[in-house]
Amino acid sequence: MVVSNDRGAYELNELSWWSRWAELTWLGKDIYLLASRDFDEYFFNRAGFVRIPPDAQKSLASIEHEFEKRGRRPYIFVRQDRNQPRLLRALADGRYRIADQMAVMQIETPSFVVNSEVQVEIGAKGRLEEWVAVYLRSFYGEESKQKQVEGVLREAPGTKETTLMLARLGDRPVGCLALFRSGALCGVYCVGTDPDFRRRNVASTMLDQSRRLAASEGRRLFLQTILSDSLQRFYTKLGFETLYVKDMFVKDMGLS
Repeated sequence: MVVSNDRGAYELNELSWWSRWAELTWLGKDIYLLASRDFDEYFFNRAGFVRIPPDAQKSLASIEHEFEKRGRRPYIFVRQDRNQPRLLRALADGRYRIADQMAVMQIETPSFVVNSEVQVEIGAKGRLEEWVAVYLRSFYGEESKQKQVEGVLREAPGTKETTLMLARLGDRPVGCLALFRSGALCGVYCVGTDPDFRRRNVASTMLDQSRRLAASEGRRLFLQTILSDSLQRFYTKLGFETLYVKDMFVKDMGLS
């Protein structure tokens, strides 16, 4: 199996996926900014580094300027690295605080619990509306952004990089998941289960299918999870191990 040890490869996979959802702007060779008009969450409106350059602290002013132009607070994701004292000092001097963290996890020893009653459709062609509805119920509890998400993913089922999975229990769509491929990696995104069908191993069953598909292609399966969502332990039980953690710094600039 081909394995990538370059952390930048994981970051680029993530950016390639989320650039469908938000506008991606490069502020330098390894410095990015994501901004969205349709999605207000900080996850779609943030800056970060593919690889942290030695003079990363010098980029803070340009990052803040871009957020200010958009009328948003600056959120900056920074990989935990003790070799970046100047950047951390600059963030502290700029009155940034850590608001959350995100773990990047890779499958090592699979331990998935599969529900044989869950049927997973790989590809979801012709099922995009159902996939989006499950995604919105899972993450938002309502479906008001149906058109926006459908617009983001309208071309996804027809690309070689992306695979959408839709899980069913009987005739009811109950789970969603997206895979995005780049090089030796296969990233897992948007893992969601309808709130009425949780604790029935829907996500575990979809992840088992994802791992098998990635392995058949010689790719390494990985995912990311925000620590405040309290899912890191769940993924660890399934056989994922944490590769690294990113701190989410935020600065309150008096913006709404």
